Amino acid sequence: MRGPLAFDVLSDGDIARLHEATETLLESTGFRVTQPVLREKARAAGAKVDDAAECVRIPRELLRELLAQAPESFSIAWQDGRERGCGAGEPYCVAIVTDPWIIDYARQEPRRPVLADLRNHTVIAQKLECVAAASRMDFPVADVEGPHSSLRALEEHLLHFGKHYYVFVASWESFGQWLDIGQILADGRDLQGSRLMTIAVAVISPLTLAGMNGDLLLKACEFDFPIVPTICPMAGSTAPYSLAGTLLEGNAENVFMAALAQLVKPGQPFLYSFGPSVTDMRTGHDSYYTLDKVLWKAAGVQLAKSYGLPCSAECGGTLTHRYDPQCGAEGMLFMAAARASGANVLSGIGSCHNANGMSAEMMVIHEAWLRASEYLLRGIPMDESDVALDRLMAAGPGAHFLTDDLTLSRMGGGAFFQHEVFDFGGGYEDSPSMLERAHEKVAELTEVCESPLPGHVQENLRRYFHDEYKKLGG
Repeated sequence: MRGPLAFDVLSDGDIARLHEATETLLESTGFRVTQPVLREKARAAGAKVDDAAECVRIPRELLRELLAQAPESFSIAWQDGRERGCGAGEPYCVAIVTDPWIIDYARQEPRRPVLADLRNHTVIAQKLECVAAASRMDFPVADVEGPHSSLRALEEHLLHFGKHYYVFVASWESFGQWLDIGQILADGRDLQGSRLMTIAVAVISPLTLAGMNGDLLLKACEFDFPIVPTICPMAGSTAPYSLAGTLLEGNAENVFMAALAQLVKPGQPFLYSFGPSVTDMRTGHDSYYTLDKVLWKAAGVQLAKSYGLPCSAECGGTLTHRYDPQCGAEGMLFMAAARASGANVLSGIGSCHNANGMSAEMMVIHEAWLRASEYLLRGIPMDESDVALDRLMAAGPGAHFLTDDLTLSRMGGGAFFQHEVFDFGGGYEDSPSMLERAHEKVAELTEVCESPLPGHVQENLRRYFHDEYKKLGG
């Protein structure tokens, strides 16, 4: 729900200009699509297809017709069959449970993930009320050697998670494993139509759908799994070196993917998603969490809603791995902008270190920043009891309100912002810092690590992974 602090960065004229530019780009320049079945479906629908160049150009009238078929909202499901709506009602969060680097609390430095990290982060994602789904990077753990290290990490994650699964795969073999796993998690239900998973389909910027990603799109449509595109143009290297140029490219890639999904299956659930970054022209480094992203994410949400598409916005992140003023400033700005934008999905709970690192403490801190952002979006309540004219008139000049009925009725909480992770000591007492409080909360959340899955589902997962380890010789 958008409140008094709704964050719009594009005017109606800006949106119309970007619509026009997007249609011109996709109609004239087109998109490279290496998957022949997708090209044939595009041709049959009326797109102009050049098989030699693997290029698909969509006339603007056809583009508009296809986008009109995309649903404004859809549902996702948890392992137990419960559903959450995407595109209507309150937004939900997607947490990450591992990254190439974990920010170690004791050392305050990045280190490689271990199995306990997967377990603890998954348990936190399971227990945080704001989190409805989680994603896991396919990355090995440092304390399990051999070819089955990454698979062992996946097993640990699955055994402790019962919500919705965001599936990011780098190989067709990995996707096949997820289909097998999904059937176990569906627990007797038909995986097709279960909405148990959202499938990430990667775009190669600029304007290319290549490799197995076309096959992934087809398979997601076959199983009625929502599609989230991985669209990450880098200003200066894979996108124009401007805020508006990178925004146009990201919008064109989202819009083309949404239209392509409707070509395969009208009404296919699609989530507009946009993760741009800036190429540091001095070093060549990719700066993923610069403050430019505050503007990009707000603009992306505006564009998605102008097409009637559900949308995601990254809600966390910082360039640094340190828990310092820069981390706090960037993180809170990103969270507030994402929440105020009206995005339907807030992604990246736990992320920091330029999107290459995370920590359990950051997951908890992000939840606290989310609650702070929601509090600000409420604005100032202005009903009669809150305005308190009667209390001021009854008290008169020079009075106090320590024993006033309004004070006594509300002093237990709710009238002003409070959160257990924030330090409200105000310098008057030796109270723990936000980071220390987050660490204490992590310990509380992970003290009990019971699986949310039924016992027979746990056993079926263990049997599946046992057989997979044998195939790898482990």
